[in-house]
Amino acid sequence: MVHKERITEIESLRGLAFLAVALQHSIAHYSVVAGIRLEDGVLMTLLLIAAKFAVPVFIFITGMVLFYNYEGQFNYFSFLRKRLSDIIIPYVLWSLVYFSLNYGWNEGLIQQGWKWLLMLFTGKTSYHLWYVVMIFQFYLLFPAFRYVIYKVRKAIPPRTYIACIICTGLLFVWLTDNIFTIGDVITGIHLPVITPMFTKYVDRNFLFFFFYFVLGACAGLRPDLWREWICKGKWIYVSCFIVLFGYYTYIVIESFQTPSGIVINFNKVNLLRPLMVFFLVSSICVFYQLAMWLNERGGTRCNKIIVSIGKYSYGAYLAHAFMLRVSYTFDVQFFVYWPVFLRMLMSFVICVLFSYFLMMLLSRMPFGKWVGGVPQKRKKVVTTT
Repeated sequence: MVHKERITEIESLRGLAFLAVALQHSIAHYSVVAGIRLEDGVLMTLLLIAAKFAVPVFIFITGMVLFYNYEGQFNYFSFLRKRLSDIIIPYVLWSLVYFSLNYGWNEGLIQQGWKWLLMLFTGKTSYHLWYVVMIFQFYLLFPAFRYVIYKVRKAIPPRTYIACIICTGLLFVWLTDNIFTIGDVITGIHLPVITPMFTKYVDRNFLFFFFYFVLGACAGLRPDLWREWICKGKWIYVSCFIVLFGYYTYIVIESFQTPSGIVINFNKVNLLRPLMVFFLVSSICVFYQLAMWLNERGGTRCNKIIVSIGKYSYGAYLAHAFMLRVSYTFDVQFFVYWPVFLRMLMSFVICVLFSYFLMMLLSRMPFGKWVGGVPQKRKKVVTTT
């Protein structure tokens, strides 16, 4: 691993992505509570669509950081050992917490232990842990991605890079448009492990998220050119973002009208849709631009807060579903008579604050790395002469 100068806007981008994840899950809960009105659903729709960038941005960051840092000689076992330590151990511990909360151990330690072990590999112990199962596939396959991308980079002239990225993107759009067809073909073959990844667990199959990783890889190989394109291509991706934002806002709100009355649902903005790919790629660019602005001109205090949230984002991500549960207790006690949209915002704020401060506290403890993926802070050594 080559030690390079940090890409400063990455932590800001991580912070924004974590806030978006917590916001999405807050909206998901409150979209089905009693007393929700059409105006609540409209406001939630605007925030939800704006926050859809979260998962693609996290995948993009993973690709960018890996390809930026790992140049030259590469030791796969050392690489994997670090990811097991930083990602899997905290995941296993939090998976155990959520299994205990959601399923319990009343049916017997052995039976429930086996059930938990199976869920550990599928991310089913809590609704948000699917992401860890999906993203770790990129770490496992990083040498393959690295080999292919470096080979392609050497084989094609620089002037065709953008065309190659566009073709890869179109292949990805085709994949998302044929998810069910591919699933039917794989089902006919009946392959153990593989078949469920294309059917029951398709939403955590890396193949249907790979383009965001590849885009991050391209940015990590030449971050200077990526920043230049972000600045020069603003009118392209901002236009795409605005048009598709308006389109998805319209079709989501339109879907609230059902024969039985107003029903708030957000099925129209599933990540695994072909048109959604264009919106998500434009969202990555828009929020990367925002992260650059925060880093350069966004104000010291604001940027420090976002950067600090980004630093603890993995642990906060693991913990935030539990903290949302905590926020519901506050909701029942203090906010239950408020408009649903305001209740959602209060739960979101409580969740973010509690998740953040928990990880910050754990980072100061010897075992913090194992719970939140953040190493213990080292005390500065003062030398005297």
